[in-house]
Amino acid sequence: MNIGKLNTRVEVKRLTKTADTYGGFTSTQATASTIWAYKKDSKGDFKTENGKRSRYDEIELIIRKKTANGILDTDLLKLVSEDGTYRINSKIDSVEKYYSKIVATKIK
Repeated sequence: MNIGKLNTRVEVKRLTKTADTYGGFTSTQATASTIWAYKKDSKGDFKTENGKRSRYDEIELIIRKKTANGILDTDLLKLVSEDGTYRINSKIDSVEKYYSKIVATKIK
């Protein structure tokens, strides 16, 4: 893959706990890192759950393998050019020699 195809900016969001002034904790999403990726729209499905019809968009992101090692399975991905966040479904490290593929579904 040509490095010039990595043209989509992605923010990796991680759930963090911050101490509040009352002795408890508040969970927030903090940006763990910002990476470059090649985005490919994979599929979009309509599903009915509990009487509500929802759309599920799935994308594939190709990123560098060393960058993928710093991404956890529980992280959320936010494309800078789009609204909404994506939840990671799978991470495959053997796409090409130096690249990994992440499959993610958009959270509604």
